Amino acid sequence: MMKKQYLGLLLIIPIFTVSAASTFTISPANALVQRDFSFLNDQHLTAGFGENKVCGDHMCAPGEWSKLQMSINAAQLGNKTESTSHVTMTTVPSMSAPVQNVSGMTPQASTASSQDLGSVLKLSNANLPIVIPLVRGLYDGKDVFYITTEASNSNVASTLTNFTNFPVTYAPTLAKAPPSALAQFYIFKNGVKGSGELGFQPTVSDSIPGDSGYSPLWQINYVEWKDPTNATILGSDDQITDVLNQGKITVTPTNIVVNAPIIQWGGNNQGTISAGNMKMRDNITESGAYGNAQVLSIDTQKMQVTFVAHRGFAPDGSTIYYIATDASQMGPANALGVVFTNKTQNTISTSSSADLYQFSNGIAGSGPLGFQSGVASAKEGDKYYSPMWRIQVITWKDPSMATVLENIHDITSKSDLTTTKLAGFVVNCPFFSAETVYSHMQ
Repeated sequence: MMKKQYLGLLLIIPIFTVSAASTFTISPANALVQRDFSFLNDQHLTAGFGENKVCGDHMCAPGEWSKLQMSINAAQLGNKTESTSHVTMTTVPSMSAPVQNVSGMTPQASTASSQDLGSVLKLSNANLPIVIPLVRGLYDGKDVFYITTEASNSNVASTLTNFTNFPVTYAPTLAKAPPSALAQFYIFKNGVKGSGELGFQPTVSDSIPGDSGYSPLWQINYVEWKDPTNATILGSDDQITDVLNQGKITVTPTNIVVNAPIIQWGGNNQGTISAGNMKMRDNITESGAYGNAQVLSIDTQKMQVTFVAHRGFAPDGSTIYYIATDASQMGPANALGVVFTNKTQNTISTSSSADLYQFSNGIAGSGPLGFQSGVASAKEGDKYYSPMWRIQVITWKDPSMATVLENIHDITSKSDLTTTKLAGFVVNCPFFSAETVYSHMQ
């Protein structure tokens, strides 16, 4: 017999296939009615591919979506269905699951007994490889390789999208980042022809990972030679300063900010920072946990890097994917296997960052702490979207009452059963649509 406290799980039957360890018997309840959060564009299924609807693990055939909805609604009213959704809820003997302890996001011990039934949320395609173009730059005369995922200026976002042949998201909130959170990029508008964003020499950065001044958020400065015929390659910000003082170039600062995490770097001239790259992992599991590294491969010949893209929920419950590149505190950075960059901590109290809700207990799943996937307060294209995420940790007061929360409305509606606490750090997690991930898979 199912305890009364598990009736809440039945409210989400329309989006889950339930494999029960025992037979559940319930009485009819008025609460079992079709969900209708039309103001959230809330649907039973949470994945889409462009304008096409998804039925389980494939694109819907003509008429299939309508039949699936009828089947789902029948199941919601207690009738038997053979439909299989792309989201699976599996009941298991206990709620325990292997988890990672990320500093500031401590998993809570389950209070469920061995007789209680816990649940595991299994999202299909929970982890996928995404191939992102690398861009070559210079620091201290040495090569650096970075990706570009967002820009605070729409024209720059379009230019960079065309330059990399990869979608660069317009994120105006990045312009709100305080100067203390930024590093400096020098982009050349003329001079020596080359592989830079505007067709001239590579962009110069003023810092690399391992430097206290490093940030993935770059303020753009445009460099122009007064006499382009006398231009030479400038490989460092120090060289730029020297040539500027000689009156040979102009440097024009802008208020444009790009999110361009450095993936591989060549070290510094002082020898205090060694050449290095983001931590690598050997493989990817379709529905496994985050792991302690986020990069699968770096290929500077093909100029591409392969990240693990983690599936999560947008504020309306739709599917998004995100990668992780850096964190503002050492503990989370080490646990996730990303770059530590303390400067982005300065975005935490500004509108240049947004809220990402992660879970410290409840329904086990592929989230960073071993529980359900996170829910974001914005997605790419939203006015308030930012790749700089303030991590908010949701904890169920009674884990046995946990249900899957897949949109902001769900989180609000369960606020009396949960506590939400600011973890105190920022993680750089650029978001991508499912369509982008599918079209840029390895």
